[in-house]
Amino acid sequence: MSRFNLLEENWIRVLEEGEMKEVSLITLFENAEKYRCLAGEMATQDFAMLRFLLAVLHTVFSRVNADGEAYDFLEIDEKFRQKEAVSEDDEEEYNDALMETWKTLWQRGKFPSVVRKYLEAWKDHFYLLDEKYPFYQVTKEEIDSLPRNYQKLGPILGKQFNRTISESNNKVALFSPKLEECKSKMLESELARWLIMLQGYFGNFDKVKFCQEYTPSIGWLYELGGIYLRGRNLFETLMMNFKITVEQVGEEIPRQSPCWENSGVENIKRAFHGVEDNLAALYTNWSRAMLVDPELNFFEDILVEVVKLPKLDYSIMEIEPMTLWEYDMKGDNKYNFVPKCHEPNQALWRSYGSIAIPDEIIQNGKEPGIITWLNKIRPYFYSHKLMISAVGIQDDGIDASRMMVNEINDDLALHEIVLFEKGVEGWVARIKGIVDETKEIISTKYRKYLKDIAELRRKKSYEGGNNKKKIEDKNLTIYLEDNLKQIYFEIDKPFRNWLIGIEISSKKEEKAKEWKDFLIRFIKEHAFQKIKEADARDIQGTYIEDGKIIINIFTIYESFCHELKKYEI
Repeated sequence: MSRFNLLEENWIRVLEEGEMKEVSLITLFENAEKYRCLAGEMATQDFAMLRFLLAVLHTVFSRVNADGEAYDFLEIDEKFRQKEAVSEDDEEEYNDALMETWKTLWQRGKFPSVVRKYLEAWKDHFYLLDEKYPFYQVTKEEIDSLPRNYQKLGPILGKQFNRTISESNNKVALFSPKLEECKSKMLESELARWLIMLQGYFGNFDKVKFCQEYTPSIGWLYELGGIYLRGRNLFETLMMNFKITVEQVGEEIPRQSPCWENSGVENIKRAFHGVEDNLAALYTNWSRAMLVDPELNFFEDILVEVVKLPKLDYSIMEIEPMTLWEYDMKGDNKYNFVPKCHEPNQALWRSYGSIAIPDEIIQNGKEPGIITWLNKIRPYFYSHKLMISAVGIQDDGIDASRMMVNEINDDLALHEIVLFEKGVEGWVARIKGIVDETKEIISTKYRKYLKDIAELRRKKSYEGGNNKKKIEDKNLTIYLEDNLKQIYFEIDKPFRNWLIGIEISSKKEEKAKEWKDFLIRFIKEHAFQKIKEADARDIQGTYIEDGKIIINIFTIYESFCHELKKYEI
């Protein structure tokens, strides 16, 4: 029996006038301009949901224009399916037509009724629980038709894939938002949201595979340094990230192929290709073949059975627009660009050089596709101010589990000029240099200052037999990192304020001097604070080179200040 249709039931969390509410898929597209943003349990869940919603838009508007009319370059059937690929000869005109569709949608400020018509044509594929077309899942007949290494499927309880809990069978989550007896229980709406996230962020704690040689996926989103653009409302956010134009692959223009237009077996077989050539497929890519009992009782613990699917090949997945990139110099993807994960406890502005790539180093960097797309659509915006959001996760560091332990989420507000004024004298090169110098001053120079003081105290402790200020080698890194985290935390807001203060009329030299003056003054004050905390042993210091040179906290401070002079303007 078919249960809980996602087109009609309320399940997607949004924020409307400051209040969270759940809406159906159709309601969301009909009223997207009224909602501030997605408001799921986690930022990573919202990111996965955003991509699912974008997959709907890519599918619909790759086939019909803003008025619901099929493009001249293709034919569609009664379910809006594209009958054949667009010819390579029509690529330019097709992309021109796609851009006209995007501009018309943006100007109207609302999604047209054709989105609803498309979804209703596929209504039977949007049941959460179904014996034939379960949403984001396979049927028992489909999964049993393919051989696997274990007869029994891998059972995953709700408390394991509810990422606000993430409790394994071996370790109890102490700070759970749910009572012990409710940890694995969910409502239908919760299960639908977590299934979408689970396909993108899974991990490696399950065991069952199909009987083929392959590297299992941990979820395509798991290893992205996810970024997206945020608008004033959900409609704008969707449109700003709706990279509608397409590029030729081989002799054809790829057709948009979301997972719900394929059977479970077709999605499994597609996963073994190790590549996606269109964004609708990429945004709905599966990390697992999932089986949920269509007769599931929601008063009992939720159980999902899974089989691992192959991972996508990073080296040939450059169509991914919503990630930072880095050049891999080692490992399986050597000499290729691969997604660059966000670092825990690091603000997004510290990755500025991976967001905006100066022209002079473009050969050594890869600009995120969503930033390239932004440059194309920004003439149609009402404001020059932009908001970039970063989303990622931190796992437990254990290859055999890769359990999610924390999520990374940050926003960066800036003027478009600091992303797109390139060239040697442009803002992009100037700000990248300022960010690099800021990180060098803190992570290299100030770190050395702290380390020198720690080493001085350790030497004096050894000499005097006093362990009061002794910092063991195993704790030295922790001591340094804690101090650096505090420094970065304290300069975070000042830097953001400085960055958002850059306007078209701003003078580069003046703004650069403004930040450097603040940073040098700030870091000197923190360094001097260490002198205020000094005791007699720090002041007395120690002799080196046969007693000819004395090293104490004052000489260390003087050396540090001397190093800072090269950064002053």
